[in-house]
Amino acid sequence: MLPSTKRIDCHVHFYTSEDLRRVAGSLPYTLPEPHPLTAYLDRLIDAGVAPTLINNVHLSILPDSENVFASFEELKKLQAVDPQRYGGVELVGTIKAEPAYATLQRLSHPQVIGARIVLHDARPETVSDTRFSDGQWSAFYARLFPHQHLHIYAKEAETNLRVLRQIPRDVRVIIDHLGTCHCERDITEPAYIALLAEARERGNVWFKGPGYRTSVHPEETARFVTQIVRAVGAGKILLSATDAPHVGTDNQGVPYSDLFDLSKAFNFVDAVANHVSKETRIPVGQLLRRASGQLVS
Repeated sequence: MLPSTKRIDCHVHFYTSEDLRRVAGSLPYTLPEPHPLTAYLDRLIDAGVAPTLINNVHLSILPDSENVFASFEELKKLQAVDPQRYGGVELVGTIKAEPAYATLQRLSHPQVIGARIVLHDARPETVSDTRFSDGQWSAFYARLFPHQHLHIYAKEAETNLRVLRQIPRDVRVIIDHLGTCHCERDITEPAYIALLAEARERGNVWFKGPGYRTSVHPEETARFVTQIVRAVGAGKILLSATDAPHVGTDNQGVPYSDLFDLSKAFNFVDAVANHVSKETRIPVGQLLRRASGQLVS
């Protein structure tokens, strides 16, 4: 029986035990389990889900994005062996945004759609006014192709804002996890309001889910999504994402892997979209899919 439910995953991480061996013993926490592309696809397809577009995003614990390039080859082999099962999958990738790593050769790969800056819980004051605007970074921005984006991940809204203000205005930007991982500060946080205002003024900034790193409660996350929709428009939301394999913990220290799997992550996104739809009258399907084409256009 062919899969019947089509899904887009704008943010997922694929890596193998070989990738993890490269960082074994160097991290202050237990390594996650391997999360290979083939196993991910088989779980979805066997569950009656047809993945159509997948973005393999640079994993912060790895020193480079060679796992992203490896996933391109892995899918190519799968499609050659079983085109009926895997032929409908389009895989793109977001590599590490390090000027020395994101070379023209790597950015020129036809499936690379962007590069990711990872700052985690960096405080705003650690981001100087020139940290991402010196000569090396300027040269990196110039290497980005018009269809590619810069992907920013920071838990603090003000940290995201400080980075965004250093990015050339003609560079497309995607801000991770709805721009903040601190729902306790609410949508009225001044830095969050300023971040949305900056995004609206630039006109080429998207905000990406799935949103459970903002809050694990769909109704809470929906308040942030609604705020984004009202500030920059529904076309600037990339909500359909799993962030599999759910690495890390929430603000109470509960592992995301205890709260989510692939099915629960998609259910979470659907619940958020339903809450936002009721508030804005924008159809759920539009909220989930309208902006996804921006990943590859």
